Amino acid sequence: MKPRFPAVVLGFSPLLAVALAAHADDPLPVATRKVFEQNKDSIVWISAVAKMSFATSDSKAPMNIPDEERKFEALGTILDSNGLVVAALSGLDPTRILSGREVNTPSGRVRIDASATLKEAKIVMPDGTEVPADVVMKDLDLDLAFLKPKPDSREAKAVTFKPIDLKKSALGGIADDTVTVMRMDEMFNRQPAVQGGQVVAVTQKPRPFLRVSGTASGCPTFAMDGRILGISVNRFSREKPPISVVLPAADVLEIADQAKVAKPITVEEPKAKPAEQPAETKAGGAK
Repeated sequence: MKPRFPAVVLGFSPLLAVALAAHADDPLPVATRKVFEQNKDSIVWISAVAKMSFATSDSKAPMNIPDEERKFEALGTILDSNGLVVAALSGLDPTRILSGREVNTPSGRVRIDASATLKEAKIVMPDGTEVPADVVMKDLDLDLAFLKPKPDSREAKAVTFKPIDLKKSALGGIADDTVTVMRMDEMFNRQPAVQGGQVVAVTQKPRPFLRVSGTASGCPTFAMDGRILGISVNRFSREKPPISVVLPAADVLEIADQAKVAKPITVEEPKAKPAEQPAETKAGGAK
């Protein structure tokens, strides 16, 4: 006796086709796809080399931690046609999580002070073009980093930057449906992606921000009508892990306007100390 399972499947296939067709016309997926198509080319990867330095604030228990240089990648959002990009600073500067933390040592608990110098930054465009860029502004409190293409970059002249309009924004409220547009990493050929979510909390103090499910650091989150809610960043507090929040578009816009005219943050390597002079020379000359 032949199995009857295929017949059962065939019997349900018309119902399945109707269900799939109805889902395709569902307002939520339709709106999500529209937001995705309109904004997918505004999301880019940022590649940067960070030189990290470490120190301890306790002179009784010094720790000799050598400087470390590493490459980091973070997602960013294009904000104007000249290539201004905003990213979550913590994605490019991992010392944000370490600095100020206390660790146990044989001599007791000590606080780690860490800092990073960003250099060799590049904006990786959707087509794979790597555009050399400068960091022009950082905001530690809001966890924002702004980058602009180097003015003499021939790569920047060969690409088109498709910005997101921060002025077309919405406030967002509890339980509102949202859409976050992001981009996969190199393993998935940096393809654009989308994630549906929901506003789960709204905070006004110490400053306005939203807690939204399904976000990605440095990426924009939108209301279902296509207006932007804000950019996802991290909030930090002592002794607690960072928390992902959506910083309202109006707050990002205020700093972005300053970043548009800001000059690159110069990268200064430590200067060599002058050679130690003989004692007699310091005193005013040879005897």
